[in-house]
Amino acid sequence: MLCLTVAPAVTQSNADYSLTKYHIDIQVNENNTFQITERITANYRMPRHGITREIPMRNEAVRLDGKKSRNRARITDIRVDGDPFTVYNETGKKNIQIGDPDRTVTGSRDYVITYLYDIGKDRGKGYDEFYFNLIGTEWDTSIENITFAITMPKAFDAAKLGFSSGALDATDSDRIDWQVAGTWITGSYDGVLHAGEALTVRLELPEGYFVGAENHQDVMQQMTHLLPFLFMLITFLIWLKYGKQERPVEPVEYYPPKGYNSAETGFLYKGYVDTQDVTSLLIYLAGKGYINITETEEKQMFKTVPGYIITKRREYDGTNPNERLFLEGLFQCKSKSVSLMDVLAKIKNSETPPIEPAENDMLPTPDEVRLSDLANKFYLTLNAIAANMKVKENIETIFNKNSIRKNYYVYLMCIVTFILITIRPVLEYHDLQILIFALLFPGIGFSICFLSVIGTPAFSSVTINGQSTTNVVPRIVFGLLFGLLFGGVPFLFIVLPALLAETSYWINYLNGMICIAGMLILSRYMKKRTPIGNELLGRIRGFKHFLEVAEKHRLETLVMQKPDYFYHILPYTYVLGVSDKWIKKFENIALQPPDWFTGTGSHRFHAAQFGRSINTAMNTASKSMSSSPSSSRSGGGSSGRGSGGGGGRSW
Repeated sequence: MLCLTVAPAVTQSNADYSLTKYHIDIQVNENNTFQITERITANYRMPRHGITREIPMRNEAVRLDGKKSRNRARITDIRVDGDPFTVYNETGKKNIQIGDPDRTVTGSRDYVITYLYDIGKDRGKGYDEFYFNLIGTEWDTSIENITFAITMPKAFDAAKLGFSSGALDATDSDRIDWQVAGTWITGSYDGVLHAGEALTVRLELPEGYFVGAENHQDVMQQMTHLLPFLFMLITFLIWLKYGKQERPVEPVEYYPPKGYNSAETGFLYKGYVDTQDVTSLLIYLAGKGYINITETEEKQMFKTVPGYIITKRREYDGTNPNERLFLEGLFQCKSKSVSLMDVLAKIKNSETPPIEPAENDMLPTPDEVRLSDLANKFYLTLNAIAANMKVKENIETIFNKNSIRKNYYVYLMCIVTFILITIRPVLEYHDLQILIFALLFPGIGFSICFLSVIGTPAFSSVTINGQSTTNVVPRIVFGLLFGLLFGGVPFLFIVLPALLAETSYWINYLNGMICIAGMLILSRYMKKRTPIGNELLGRIRGFKHFLEVAEKHRLETLVMQKPDYFYHILPYTYVLGVSDKWIKKFENIALQPPDWFTGTGSHRFHAAQFGRSINTAMNTASKSMSSSPSSSRSGGGSSGRGSGGGGGRSW
């Protein structure tokens, strides 16, 4: 488990005892381990059992360039000459409690402590270093008569040797006297170190000076290596069992599935509801004789644009609650108030006659409305219909509920993976407060990028310049740009520098992101259709294929059998994204004009002109119906910053 080392405040010296002599002997080994002997003399003014030496197992070193590096030390071969002792771990420290719990001592007492301190592989990039707290900041009493002897394993540049002493982050070296003889460094401290003060040595060494050091990996590092691949494997196995879909049979169909309107067909085909699905009901209900659509011209600023008037022909007399809700919502948009609660109440009471509003609560429901009147109003009805269609019962009718539930586990594994690959390098390089930004912004931003490419569309289908489009390219471009800005900028300035500080960090991060991408791709295809859902999908695909490849003679036959065939199929072509192809096929086929649409063109009916007009109408309807009102609101190291050291106390 990763634990931050919190810098202790300078404490007042313990008057019960003091350390009157302190000698540190360090044999530095070539594998970056240190054989340490500490000879300590304590003077007890009050009866005490002995001392507790606290040696840190987690270190945070601050390097010359300000970067932080953490290491996890292993402390072994602990011995105490001539005194009973016990060893235990406590909050990232190895504690050596020396003394007899049944006896107390006063006056002067000598202790000799030896141990092997292994900090593992050197974390410096481009150089090695020996950066060690000879005395740490966590002693609670004063220390005097300090001497030290350090033996390096091979030659070094004495000019790059430095010492510091004092409170945390101090750089003063005036009181330290040292000498270098070959690979032997000796010295002393002239004065008294008070509680909370440290003595630190730093020696910059050439890259490769230490050889054979172990790469200590704590539990989190091991999890960072293994868990993303394990999660990816688990996701793949879940997909094999619950998500792998049988290929549906796609028979040729001349008509959409019987009993389903255009919006429901779009939901059955895609598995979700978008704006185009719901707005297709405008043509669907017009074809059923409930409304007329009249093309007009409206003035906007300095130009004239096409406008459309929707006129009610008769009250809804069907049994579909969403069709009733759509029709009633059209002609409520001139009322004084239409709330979401009103809309939801109509869904709940869809089988009973509409509740009459209280007197003066609303203006009389008009029988005529312009599409422009729907802006910032009809979205409530649109959202309510979409929510009504996406209820759990409908979802589980076409998708296996087990496959839906397993997706939540996949998302959870993606989140855990992202946290694992981010938290360690960021905490090595930055403070704890920065971690929130490193997780939140790149996490959300990169999720948007992934889902923009592999997720469900965020925008509905519209028609632009007579060409039908599902807005795939705008969706991807927008998602990538927004995601990269939202997550990429914090990543470049916060996460990337931390990853580059250690090769294993960016390798783990890259592997983790690849695993996350793989899990998200599999989750995209995790929803397995039920037998009825798969059958309906096959029939709709067969129907769509016919709409795309149908030959003229076949269409002429269908029109002869059913004169309104073209208009009956038209709303379904919008939800299936083939409206342009469908309209184009009838340019040379004689059609009777629909009795529900009146255009502004010539008196002679042309399918191509009608197609352009109805496409413009659908585009206008999609924008107006889905728009909602926007809301507004008025040289040397630093003292105590090396590895090791720690401190102690009496007990």
